[in-house]
Amino acid sequence: MDFAALAADPGLIFWLLAPLHIIGLISVLLTRLPLCHRVHTLCHHGFVLCLFIVAGATLLTIMTRNNWWVWSGTTFSVMAVGATAEWGRAVQATGF
Repeated sequence: MDFAALAADPGLIFWLLAPLHIIGLISVLLTRLPLCHRVHTLCHHGFVLCLFIVAGATLLTIMTRNNWWVWSGTTFSVMAVGATAEWGRAVQATGF
């Protein structure tokens, strides 16, 4: 498959990936909301979908030898860490 045509227009790649990165980061915030409800489940599913799309975009930009793979990879990493990090206080055992 010839990916050189996609790499020819960096402006097109920017305008395709910039909203994807923003939506991906917003999905992390929505996933971290402390709600237990049907909307929260949709946020989790939306986050996983965005995570796979950002991973695919990262692979596509690597194959096209476009420098945007760095931003896609960074967004993917921030999404993964942001969704799994625990920001609350550490729980201490009462027996110690």
